[in-house]
Amino acid sequence: MTNFDFASIIARNNAGEQEAIEGYMQVLATPGLPPKLYEDIKEIISDEMNHSEKLSYWATQLSGIKPATS
Repeated sequence: MTNFDFASIIARNNAGEQEAIEGYMQVLATPGLPPKLYEDIKEIISDEMNHSEKLSYWATQLSGIKPATS
């Protein structure tokens, strides 16, 4: 496997993290959630965001392709 193969796998996993975040955001939009559940879901989203940042870092490192800047 090449670095691009690994970067592709990591990018796919990162897409999964983003899907999870989207789903958890929809949960947060549910009216009447118990406060503890609301806080726990926010913590889970934060963890998923951390995973996404790490996966983005590794996709960049392995591919050598850096995100465009504005």
